[in-house]
Amino acid sequence: MPAKIQVSEAYCVELGEVVSISDARRAYFSQSEPRARYTFQCSYADCLALAKPPTITAVNYASLPQDTYRAAHFRDPGVGHVPGCHWQGEEPDVSDQGLGGEAAHKDREAKRKLHDFINEFDPTIVKPKDGKGVSGSAGSNPAQGRGQGRSGVAKGSSFSTRNRTSSFERLVEYYRNAHKDLSSNEFFGLQLKVTGEGEMPLISYFPNISKAAPGSPNRVIHGGARLEPRKGNGFMFWFIDRVDGKGVYLKVTSQEMDAYRFRGFFNDILAQDDADYFRVFGLGRLVLSETGKSYRLEIDDLNRLTIFAVKKKQPA
Repeated sequence: MPAKIQVSEAYCVELGEVVSISDARRAYFSQSEPRARYTFQCSYADCLALAKPPTITAVNYASLPQDTYRAAHFRDPGVGHVPGCHWQGEEPDVSDQGLGGEAAHKDREAKRKLHDFINEFDPTIVKPKDGKGVSGSAGSNPAQGRGQGRSGVAKGSSFSTRNRTSSFERLVEYYRNAHKDLSSNEFFGLQLKVTGEGEMPLISYFPNISKAAPGSPNRVIHGGARLEPRKGNGFMFWFIDRVDGKGVYLKVTSQEMDAYRFRGFFNDILAQDDADYFRVFGLGRLVLSETGKSYRLEIDDLNRLTIFAVKKKQPA
C-alpha cells in the first residue's frame, strides 16, 4: 500500500528560504542565545501564495542530534493546502532507474519506512551569494510575491526533485536514520545516485575511516574521533581507527571557523563535556601528511562536515 508523503522540506519564514530539517537545525544553533524558534510553512508555491499559508511543524530541530531519541523531522497537520499540493496524498513509486526488479523493490520498500529519503545527492558546493539564509541565496524580503521568487520554492507540476539534494547535512541524517531504523538487509540494499558518478550502494558512499582508501574519489568518510584541546576557535580531531597503520586527523583552523557562518553549531557540539568521543562525517579524501607519518582528512568546505557527540554511558 502506498505510504503518505513525508514532508522533507519547508519554507522558513525567518530565513526566507526552503530548508531541510537538518539545515534548519544548523541555522538554529548558529543564532546567538537566547535562540528564537523558526516558523515553517508549506514550500509549494501555490500554498505560499495563500493569504494564510499552511503551517508545517518542525520536530526536534531545536535539539542537538545526540539529545533526542527520535530523528528531527517535519510534520504536516494537513490543513489549508491547495488542491494538487505536492506534499499531499500518497508517495509515488521510488525511481527504479539503474536497478534490477528485486533490488528496486527492496530499495523502494525500505525508503518508505523513513521520514525522509534521498535518491540522488549532488556534491557540488554552492557558494553563498550573501549572508542571508542557510545557503545565502534567500530573498531579502520573505513576504515578497507570496510564494514567488523564494529560494527553493516548489513550482510547476514536477515533484521529482524532492528526493534530490545538495545538502550534506540532510544526506548524513538520512544515512544515520536509515542505519538506526531499518533492518540490516534493508539498510544494505539502499541505493544512492551521486551526480557525476552514477548509482551505487549507499554504504559504498559512506566508508568507515578504517576502510577508507587513500587516493579514492571524494567519499563521506566517517568514524569515531577524539577532540584535541582547543587553542583558539579552531579544532582538531584524531580518528580512533587507523589507515595503513597510520593515524588520521582532521584539522579546522581558527581562520576557517571565524569565516564560517554556522560556527555556533559546531561550537555547541564540541562543548559537550560529557561526550566520550565524537562521530565525524566529512565529504573528502585522505591525503598523506607532509611528514608521511599520518593521513589528513581533507574536505573542501565546512558545509561538508558534520559532527555528533557520543555521550558517556551513565552508570546503572
